[in-house]
Amino acid sequence: MISFDFQQKVALVTGGTKGIGRAIVMALLQGRARVVVTYSSDDVAADAFLQSLTAENKQRVNLLKSDVASRQDVRSLFEKEPITLVVNNAGILKQGDFQDLTDEQWDRTLAVNLKGPFMVGQEFLKHGPKGGAMVNISSIGGQTGGSKAPDYAASKAALISLTRSLARLGSARNIRVNAVAPGWIKTDIFSDEQLVNLQQEAAKVIPMGRLGMPEEIAGSVLFLLSGQASYITGHCLNVNGGLHFG
Repeated sequence: MISFDFQQKVALVTGGTKGIGRAIVMALLQGRARVVVTYSSDDVAADAFLQSLTAENKQRVNLLKSDVASRQDVRSLFEKEPITLVVNNAGILKQGDFQDLTDEQWDRTLAVNLKGPFMVGQEFLKHGPKGGAMVNISSIGGQTGGSKAPDYAASKAALISLTRSLARLGSARNIRVNAVAPGWIKTDIFSDEQLVNLQQEAAKVIPMGRLGMPEEIAGSVLFLLSGQASYITGHCLNVNGGLHFG
């Protein structure tokens, strides 16, 4: 991975203890950033994440239990640290039959996946420094639709639009806002059996013939956060091995 220098930067990564979020946090730490990491409920995973860090990295991580769908929780994040970089990664994905999708699941998915980034974005545009940067983690599902998780797909499609709105709003203070849309990524959200099936399917339908890795998403995110992307805003970067070109 290309190295980026984020020394003297404070980054906020929501949902940062597992999967793609964890890979982003580790990449930021490698770039010498201080990182505020949030998680919503999985204390076991949060503790495992913390224990996996070196002593040096522990000193640069502030791990907080926080609900991105709560205005009070989001506001408090910006009162604790002078945040200069933001990654809206926290998200809910629950697959199932469309007719079994409940009002409660729909509301909760949109609250976390869309309302959360809205509130984080609002607070960041209020408190963030000139020259700050934000990356929203969308999904290929937000570009192609999803029959197994239409609530997730709808929230991720709306997140791309929100990204463009925030980019326009932030430009007056040179705050850049972009999105990354991952394709099929190998994470612990899938069981071992699901991964075997997914890898077999990937070999057939993805031009690059494989699943992506969390670290490949992290590299794209760090590029968009860095000064190397200083003239890029309002963009959605596809990281999907060629599965979707839109």
